[in-house]
Amino acid sequence: MTETPTAMTDSPAAVADSRPLDGSAILSNAHRIAPLLRAHAAEVEAARRLTTPVVDALRDSGVFRMSVPRSRGGPEVDLLAQVEILEVLSRADASAGWCAMIGSDSGFYGAALDEAAGRELYPDLDAVTAGWVIPAGQLELADQGYRLRGRWSFGSGCTHADVIASGALVTEAGVPRLGPDGQPEWRIALLPVTQVHVHDTWYTTGLCGSGSNDYSIDDVFVPAGHTFALNDIKRDESLYRWPGLFIANLVAVPLGVAADALDFAMQALAVKTVMPGMTPAREEARVQVGVARAQAMVGSARSYVYDTLGNFWAVLESGDEPSFAARAALAGCFVHTLTTCRDAVQLLVETVGTAAIQRGSSLERNLRDLITISQHLMGQVKMREWAGGLWFGQPTPIPYL
Repeated sequence: MTETPTAMTDSPAAVADSRPLDGSAILSNAHRIAPLLRAHAAEVEAARRLTTPVVDALRDSGVFRMSVPRSRGGPEVDLLAQVEILEVLSRADASAGWCAMIGSDSGFYGAALDEAAGRELYPDLDAVTAGWVIPAGQLELADQGYRLRGRWSFGSGCTHADVIASGALVTEAGVPRLGPDGQPEWRIALLPVTQVHVHDTWYTTGLCGSGSNDYSIDDVFVPAGHTFALNDIKRDESLYRWPGLFIANLVAVPLGVAADALDFAMQALAVKTVMPGMTPAREEARVQVGVARAQAMVGSARSYVYDTLGNFWAVLESGDEPSFAARAALAGCFVHTLTTCRDAVQLLVETVGTAAIQRGSSLERNLRDLITISQHLMGQVKMREWAGGLWFGQPTPIPYL
């Protein structure tokens, strides 16, 4: 921790700490700490979690408070600025960028709660949230709340988190309770990390340093006010008007990783000599074509992100409800960005050659990280199917698309 948590009161002035950070300041801080993140990347990967210097640097940068409402002393950074900040961090290290993206959900989740509950769970503007919102547990009805139990996967950042989010189905006497739509009621419980058991399970291809372990909770009481449904919209500010914005900044991570891969490839190819002809690699047509394709793939994906998210943000700013077309574009943008960045870096590996397959090469790690990122729900074929359905006015089975 880089500062002593400050208890929140009803006064917005009282909740603001001595470092009032806006989006511009957080972006500047992201650039400042990027060399540290890069220097610690190998250590983070070996540790399979973010190390203390990296966590402290991220916390001090203000990235974890990006989504905290201004009414609670936070900067309430707009969506496109969040993407830019996370791109910088992910370009330095994918695991750090991924955990920053996940950890900054604190503001979104806290904003879904009533004021008193939000301040109770998040007394520190830089508190970190981790967890899985998919309903893998049970919330059994109890007096003034629920009893929570279950086991969840992919708890990215749980090794340094303050609050854990856990998606669960509401049950009554063990039987799922149905909502107004006739479907099982799905809520997300928020509780201190001290009430959670983290299992050492994160052995994976990429994002090795994200500490995305399984975690379990065994019959813990959760006050009703510390739970919410994804479609609970309690605030009028643009950042909280659409339930899916907590995941929308995910696209920044593959963009940052792919940008780093392009940097490595250009540097490596600029000095490489191709055997046996002793030809400079940069003069080979195969290399030139590979670089041109990869640059265009990453550049077009980035342009599509900023265009799509910018249009979606403009709708929210206007106060209108996002149309099926806007939602379709957003869903399609997720899967397009994740898979295109992965494919571009695979192309760069093939173009660079043996220097790209050696452990310790940043390009080798870039590819492993993107292979892992593209396995996220946002990068799967079913996301393309849901995006296509939205184009035809068909709602998705999850409430944040």
